[in-house]
Amino acid sequence: MAKQKTPGGSLADAVETAVQNQRPGYTSWFHKLPPEAQAEFLEARRRFDHSRHQKTAYARALIAEAKSRGWATAGESVLTNWLGQK
Repeated sequence: MAKQKTPGGSLADAVETAVQNQRPGYTSWFHKLPPEAQAEFLEARRRFDHSRHQKTAYARALIAEAKSRGWATAGESVLTNWLGQK
């Protein structure tokens, strides 16, 4: 059995060098928001406290408030996951 060549650099470096996207990805709901809306969503997520709030209820409130301000968001499950990314 041949000895494997030890690559120079880290695995992450090798992957970054090798990867080439074939086409652009989709912009997320968050990145489609205007900058001021993004800042407000980040502040709302910062204030989310899992010991005081239920994620689903908080996500529903976020969606309703964003809609009242004319901001399009993702669905409830996506926002629920997003809240957990603190």
